[in-house]
Amino acid sequence: MKKIQVLDSFWLKVLAVIFMTIDHIGLLFFQRGTVDINTDFYILRAIGKLAFPIFAFLAVESAFKTTHIKRYLSRLFAMAIGLDIIGFLFGFIAGLTPDKNYLLGNPFWDLFLGVLAIDLLRKKNKYALFALIPVTLAVLSDVDVPFYGSLFKADWGTFSIVLFLCFYLFRILVDLYLKNKAVKDGLEPETYLIQSGQNVHNVSAAVALLSVELMFYLVWRMWYDCPFLPGDFVPIGTYGTLASLFFLLYNGKRGYDNKVIRICFYTYFPLHLLILGLLSMAFGVLA
Repeated sequence: MKKIQVLDSFWLKVLAVIFMTIDHIGLLFFQRGTVDINTDFYILRAIGKLAFPIFAFLAVESAFKTTHIKRYLSRLFAMAIGLDIIGFLFGFIAGLTPDKNYLLGNPFWDLFLGVLAIDLLRKKNKYALFALIPVTLAVLSDVDVPFYGSLFKADWGTFSIVLFLCFYLFRILVDLYLKNKAVKDGLEPETYLIQSGQNVHNVSAAVALLSVELMFYLVWRMWYDCPFLPGDFVPIGTYGTLASLFFLLYNGKRGYDNKVIRICFYTYFPLHLLILGLLSMAFGVLA
């Protein structure tokens, strides 16, 4: 397993950024279609759906490894608020109602809510109950009202919080299994975690993603009164399952990291959306 673990956190982020950009190009420059989904739109957005699971995976890694969880949550919250402000301003300039504004509902809310839920659950005391708050807010992002859209402006909604919870649950179960196995073998509880912790965490995250994608796919098929087996159309979001392959390539290292690089990653999201949005308006696509 170690031989194929060639991607550190930096390169996983780079890949996720590339996938995200492809997704937004498809969203802002190609029409979905009224009856059938246009092929260009479908392909670009299917590729783009690999981005969020990778970002979520790295967010969970940060939640477990960082010693400054409050600082990390503050950055995610600030980005989520800032992007909402930009989105509302852009919608006002473009004359778009909130339900038609594709720049609202940024994924930083999903990341913030997911990391917050995990942090609260890890406390394993009365404060763990407060994890219900981010879970509820994420679910509300799938509840629409006329002319406003979702009640809470998160991008992935229920899917994202379920994914974060499964990442957490599967990781905890794996850690518990390895600790119990070490104790039964007469070793220190952390022995197997030290030896192969990253490998099994990668696998558990991949299994968690596959499980959540399958669950939501089956729910989608039942909602639209379709058989469980794939038909002529596969929901675009289902392709996010392929991100699990990149989890297995993760070596647990941070890679290139300094203040400038972190600022570049955080500022890229609003800047590329602003540029793509303005270009889309100029070409008359986003209107």
